Amino acid sequence: MKHIGRKVYHLIGGVGLLSVYYVLGRERALVFYAALFVFVLILDGARLMIPAMNRFMFTRFRSFIRPNEEHKLTGTAPYVLGIGFSLYAYAQPVATAAICFLAFGDVAATAIGERFGKTKIGDKSLEGTSAFIVAAALSGILLSLMGVHLPAWVMVIGVLVAAGVELLTLPVNDNLVIPLVSGGIMELAVRIAG
Repeated sequence: MKHIGRKVYHLIGGVGLLSVYYVLGRERALVFYAALFVFVLILDGARLMIPAMNRFMFTRFRSFIRPNEEHKLTGTAPYVLGIGFSLYAYAQPVATAAICFLAFGDVAATAIGERFGKTKIGDKSLEGTSAFIVAAALSGILLSLMGVHLPAWVMVIGVLVAAGVELLTLPVNDNLVIPLVSGGIMELAVRIAG
């Protein structure tokens, strides 16, 4: 499997950052996300401005950084920002689900799409998108079993929206967009349902 380190980093990072919210509480966790975002942005910016640092990062952390990120920002800052904004803007169960859809679904889509993706949909594949839906849905079921209560139909909508966003080729990093859009739609659905 290509880029296994990046996939593990993505999955553990999402679950780990979400755990920070439950351990520290809302205010302290949001401050932590903001500080981490600034730190990552500074580190990434320094890497881009200092060629020796960029070479060092690519040599030591090759499995965590995509080749196309050598001369641009990595997806880490948008990932932290997407998680932080989701937990700031949406109800805790909605944000938790949206973040899990990103963490589990995106990894599954990449892993399956790279290995088995034959039916192309733009830059992505039907197989990868199907894997996203299955992994995100399973994460939603696991959340329900753990006491994160959202109506099943809201979870289904959130999963499908998240998978649809991941399928799109956007000018903005999908690590930011997936939880914000799927969370926003789920939040709206919960409010409309009353």
